[in-house]
Amino acid sequence: MRSSGAVVFAVVALLAVDSCARTTVRRADDIGREYPAGMLQIRWRIPVHEHGLFEARPEECAVGTLVGSHYVTGSRAGRVLSIERTSGQVRWSVPTSGSVDGAARFAQAHGQIYVGTDDGTFYAMEPADGRVRWSFRARGSIDRLPEVGADAVYFTTAQNRVFALDARTGKLRWQYERDAPEGFTIHGHAGPRLQDGVLYVGFADGYLVALRAEGGEVLWARSLAGASEQYVDVDSTPLLLGDLLLASSFSGGLYGLGVRDGEVRWRLSVEGAGSVRAAGQRLYFAAPRDGLAALTPDGHVLWRQGLADAGDVTAPVAVGPYLLFSGTRAGLFVVDRETGKLLQVFNPGRGMCSEPTLDAEGRNVYILANSGSLYALQLAR
Repeated sequence: MRSSGAVVFAVVALLAVDSCARTTVRRADDIGREYPAGMLQIRWRIPVHEHGLFEARPEECAVGTLVGSHYVTGSRAGRVLSIERTSGQVRWSVPTSGSVDGAARFAQAHGQIYVGTDDGTFYAMEPADGRVRWSFRARGSIDRLPEVGADAVYFTTAQNRVFALDARTGKLRWQYERDAPEGFTIHGHAGPRLQDGVLYVGFADGYLVALRAEGGEVLWARSLAGASEQYVDVDSTPLLLGDLLLASSFSGGLYGLGVRDGEVRWRLSVEGAGSVRAAGQRLYFAAPRDGLAALTPDGHVLWRQGLADAGDVTAPVAVGPYLLFSGTRAGLFVVDRETGKLLQVFNPGRGMCSEPTLDAEGRNVYILANSGSLYALQLAR
């Protein structure tokens, strides 16, 4: 056993659970195998939100953005910080009206950082000092990465709403909303995806909708609920791959659709599929029960990797021969992209619900742990 403050590097295949939650867990057929050592190495660590030692299951899900030589991120402490990527020194720290659980984005064309909070406030910030250029108050928490157009910025909220704001002034251009379904829904919401003047967004009522980015008019709407009447939420951010549009509903499964009209080309029945990522000629996604999976663009599954006891997992990020993703209970995973074999997990003790951010070279990883510490890690390539 290790002390609660220790950093644990573990090579795991989480299909069996040891009596100690922080010890290495292996599948029977993994015992005795050789794995690469030291793939992830800590460059620095800084606390951004102090959680009490006995606080039950803290979560820090904010995802940062690279701004030149700095990394900008929020936290549930209700602040946005700019941190020097080499040294870990804080350049500036600015309070926000609510906690930050979502993804920040630096729009170079607009010259400002965008970030939303759980009280529905959306900020545009000056990269040099964090000064708030403008803010807009919406309804519902903002947990997903915004999309950026030539002169507008688009974001969604947990209240089934999409907002289009003028990038320069923050004034509302249009908004679109759908009624929430009756009964319970899954926590979270989808982010928007912009391409060729069309915004694609999923909603809690099970619909994927294509909106004209200029004025918000509906071009088409497609139900991804399948035969289910419960938990039909489309909480995954859509992915566009040529003329193929990929999205999922919690109960309906993963869909490949035509971009032009939303026509269903194929469907993979899997509960709780998250956002899909593409690398080369493969697609990757994760789901609570089915684990991590790789498939072809026509929906053929190539492999699956079980992730029992990992908790909720983020969408996998491809970098070189690896996939990186995090689990709320297990930390940051490194997986072989070709085979799905688990290579390493970086576990700082309380897991991670934040998604990793990589630099342009794919060698440095920045991620916020549920403990409230921000880590800069070096990935061996």
